[in-house]
Amino acid sequence: MAVGEAAVWIAQMASGEEKRKNLSKARRMIGEAADAGAELVLLPEFFNFLPAKMTREAYAGQAEGTGGETLSMVLEIARKRGVSIIAGSIAERDGDRIYNTCCAVTPEGIVARYRKTHLFSYGVINEAQIFSPGTGTAIAEVAGLRVGMTTCFDLRFPELYRKVAMEGAQAIANVAAFLLETGRAHWMTLLRARAIENQVYVVAANQASGEGEGGGAKYYGHSCIIDPWGRVVASAGAEECLVSGTVNAARVDQVRHRLNCFEAAKAARF
Repeated sequence: MAVGEAAVWIAQMASGEEKRKNLSKARRMIGEAADAGAELVLLPEFFNFLPAKMTREAYAGQAEGTGGETLSMVLEIARKRGVSIIAGSIAERDGDRIYNTCCAVTPEGIVARYRKTHLFSYGVINEAQIFSPGTGTAIAEVAGLRVGMTTCFDLRFPELYRKVAMEGAQAIANVAAFLLETGRAHWMTLLRARAIENQVYVVAANQASGEGEGGGAKYYGHSCIIDPWGRVVASAGAEECLVSGTVNAARVDQVRHRLNCFEAAKAARF
C-alpha cells in the first residue's frame, strides 16, 4: 500500500477467564489477519483475561508486567508475521498498582503504552476499586500511521480525543469491553462523533457478544472502522469475527481541507 495507508484488521474476540485459551485464540486470529494481508491488527480490552465478575482479587491474580507472558507472545507474533498490533488491554502490574494498559507492538518491540485514564463505573462494575488511572496520552507510530490510543469508557470524554488529535493522531484506536446495554444506546453514536469532530479515523475493537466464563456481563461487539467524515468503512456484528478496512492518512488531509473544522479548533481562543 501507499505511504500513510494501511490494511487494518480487528479481531473481535469473546474472551473469558482461561488466559491460555484467550491467548491461543488471539494468536489464531492475528495469524488469519496476517495471512489476509493485515498490516495492523487490533485486539479488544482485556483480550487475555475477562472474568465473569470484575474484582481486584481476580485481576491481581492475572496481572503482568509489560515483559510478561501476554505481551511476550504478542511481540513474538509481530516479529514472525511482520505485523503491528494494538494489543487490546491487559491488567498491568507496576509495584503495588494495577493499570488497565494498552500497548502498541511492532516487530521492533513495544513502541507505545497507554494506561486507561477514565475508569468505568456502572451498576456493579467499579474499575476504580481495581485499577489506578493513567495520567497521559499515547500515540503509536505503527504501519506508517500515527495512531492515538484510548480504552473503552474513554470514548465518552471528547476532550481526550481532541488532545490526541491535536498531538498529531491520524487515527484513534478504542479498545473496549463495551457492554450490551450501553452499546445499543451509545456505541456507534459516540464513535462517529469522535471521528467527525476531530476529523480522524476511529478504529474500535470491542469484545464480542457473549459472557465471561461462568456467566457475567454481556458485551456489544460491533467493532468498526469509521473515517474522518463519519462514514462507517467496515463493521462487525455481535459475534466473534475478523473485520477489516483501509485507513488512509490522505483521507484525513482531504476532509480537513474540505471542511476546515480542525484548524479552526486549533486556532480558537476562549
